[in-house]
Amino acid sequence: MRTWTIAATVTLLTAAPLFAQERGGQNASGYLTGLGGFATSVGNTTGQIAAEGGVRIAPHVMVFGNIGRFANLQADLQPTLDSATAALSANQGLSVIAGGSLPAWYGLGGLRVEVPTRSRVLPYVLGGVGLARLNPRAQFTFSSGILPDGSTPDVGVDVTTAIVSAGVFTAPPASNALMFMAGGGVQVPVASHWAVDAGYRYSRIAADTTLSASPLTTNGMTFGIGYRF
Repeated sequence: MRTWTIAATVTLLTAAPLFAQERGGQNASGYLTGLGGFATSVGNTTGQIAAEGGVRIAPHVMVFGNIGRFANLQADLQPTLDSATAALSANQGLSVIAGGSLPAWYGLGGLRVEVPTRSRVLPYVLGGVGLARLNPRAQFTFSSGILPDGSTPDVGVDVTTAIVSAGVFTAPPASNALMFMAGGGVQVPVASHWAVDAGYRYSRIAADTTLSASPLTTNGMTFGIGYRF
């Protein structure tokens, strides 16, 4: 019994160091991870996806790159929509309901620091900067009044094209904005070289004068699986 206890103790004490020495272990040469999750901004929740990869430049320190997409950052588009509906009502006597979406692609790079542990759980923190490509899509549905062309469509009809064509509303163009991201998470190995990932990401997209006078911030959770090599 004493021999079995000593052997078990030795096994437990050496398991973590052995994992750390494994190729793709705690001080891997690099990684590739696919991520999905959600982000919230000013009460709006949207989906997000990303692909991320990094290579080691020092013990437990990696330089990484990230390409991702927010499905709809509508909070940044809302000031433009509110201003347009107010102007149409005051200047044209036209009542419309404004909606739309603001998908955004982004790419950034930075540093990721992995915290060595004596377990198979691998915590990390990261931060990076890059650019976000904002693609606003405004939409107006008719409520009451007369359109600039003199027509009166049915309630609920999409009148975006008619309003833009009449020159009473200019659709905001696609634009680029500086983006900063910081966060952290954990990776947990599930098979040789493979690990599941769960993390938190804070993002800040700089103000875009065609959309909003203030920066847009998001708080998100991501989940995925990655390959460590």
